Amino acid sequence: MSRRERLAINPLPFLLEGSGLDLSAERLHASFADIARAGYTAVHADVPPGMTPSGYGALLASHGLRPAPGYFGGFFDQPEARDDVVEGARRHAAATAELGVDTMFIAQHMCELRRARPAIGADPSAERVSIMAEGLELAAQAARAEGVTAALHPHVGSWIEVESEVRGVLDLTQGGSLMFGPDTGHLAFAGMDPVALVADHRERVAAIHLKDLDTAAAARVLAEGTSYFDATRSDRIWAEPGAGTLDLAGVLDALPADFDGWYVVEVDLPKHGTPFDSAVLSRENLLALPSFTEDAR
Repeated sequence: MSRRERLAINPLPFLLEGSGLDLSAERLHASFADIARAGYTAVHADVPPGMTPSGYGALLASHGLRPAPGYFGGFFDQPEARDDVVEGARRHAAATAELGVDTMFIAQHMCELRRARPAIGADPSAERVSIMAEGLELAAQAARAEGVTAALHPHVGSWIEVESEVRGVLDLTQGGSLMFGPDTGHLAFAGMDPVALVADHRERVAAIHLKDLDTAAAARVLAEGTSYFDATRSDRIWAEPGAGTLDLAGVLDALPADFDGWYVVEVDLPKHGTPFDSAVLSRENLLALPSFTEDAR
């Protein structure tokens, strides 16, 4: 597939309702219709509760959409729960494989302490990083047994938030099954240079989330000690790709020339207009970047 064909979107803004997700059949159909109308051919896909992978795949196909890598989160910091978390990752990988997708994002769940004070690496622990790395590698091995690559997805508000933690997990799992699935917005909000981090681990990137950052809003959030919930919902720190200040062209250039993974647009809540407006703007801005215009020649 070409790069353009591997450009997907997370349907989150279309499905959010209050503090949760509306995963009713009616909402899914309406959301996927809008996503297809916005020009996308693939969707970040996680099988909703009560649906089978084949049923979900058929729903996507009815709107001309294909599944792209979804997301699995777990408490990898809790050794006593490791067996259950690894088994959960295996089941998620099996459903992913049944959808026909060979990659999934994998992440440490968020925690209350860092939700309250995000992006500063509160209460750091090298021991915790080691514990999480071991659990994530075991989960990646379980996913690999199902034919799926698990890619580490650092997330603000979790115990894998700042650069020492991201690099720590990647270093401790070097040579194993765990790959890398960065999110440009989360890396930047937590003080990292997404271009440098992607460049340093370019051979391990299996898929990437593309979101932009309103750096003025992010600076205000950090100065005021705003919670992650308010930072994303009230301050709207995330922006559509190309509508913020990140060097997304540089990130894409940092990937290997033969990179064949997925590019997933993710904007938790629209910075500009409706979810449909946001989806159109994101796609248009990305397709105007050299990595995608050259691919179209």
